[in-house]
Amino acid sequence: MLKPNLIKKKLLDGQPVIGTWNTLGSPLVTEVMARAGFDFQIIDLEHGPFILDQIHLHVSACQVNSTCSPLVRIPSPEPWMALQALDQGAQGIMVPHIAGDDEARKLVDSAKYYPLGNRGFTPFSKAGGFNNRNVSSYMHSALEQTITIAIVESAAGLANLDQILEVENLDVVYFGAYDLSQAIGYPGQVRHPEVISTIQAAVRRVNESGKVAGGFVPQSREDIGWLLGMGMRFITYEVDSSILYSHIHSLTEWFSREVGN
Repeated sequence: MLKPNLIKKKLLDGQPVIGTWNTLGSPLVTEVMARAGFDFQIIDLEHGPFILDQIHLHVSACQVNSTCSPLVRIPSPEPWMALQALDQGAQGIMVPHIAGDDEARKLVDSAKYYPLGNRGFTPFSKAGGFNNRNVSSYMHSALEQTITIAIVESAAGLANLDQILEVENLDVVYFGAYDLSQAIGYPGQVRHPEVISTIQAAVRRVNESGKVAGGFVPQSREDIGWLLGMGMRFITYEVDSSILYSHIHSLTEWFSREVGN
């Protein structure tokens, strides 16, 4: 049966949450980061070397002795992909390249059971507790707790943002800064003033709509503070591979200087 989705409660209470991008494909790495205290992890099927039938291992790794919410970024808004991830216990779905309200509705429809969506139903899954003894409570829990996240990362997505924000039961709008930097004309320059001002204006519109905003990939406490000040509450700190690399590289550079290598 689904565990309580604590990030959904925090976000509804107006609190920010912090997590990371999970790209390495190792359930043990997933468990380490969950035990370390992240509110959520995004199992990244778009850029990470994951296979769909292993999602349940990362869900279990997130939830063992921790309160970390497992979310999954599927590579495209295909209902069968969302269904596979959610039936294996993911507590939310993130979909890239949302450019309009039709795609945002498709995301919600694939993630929510009737009457909020059209997600295919079975209680005989990890999410459902592998049995049909509590069908009603399971459906209610899934409807209440599943998070839907749209990634806006194109000029079309920015132009259609108001329509996207009108989609009911869409919880978070996440701005892909690197892709948007290309769309705006400054590829890779995510700190260019025009890129920042464009995303800041979009974040204000998200907050005014009552939804939650996220974006960028902060890599320091100062970065996190900057995004919180911008009005973002869904904070994706770093990437698992970069966290591991940066810590080791910093140590080995120091060691080389110490021993004169």
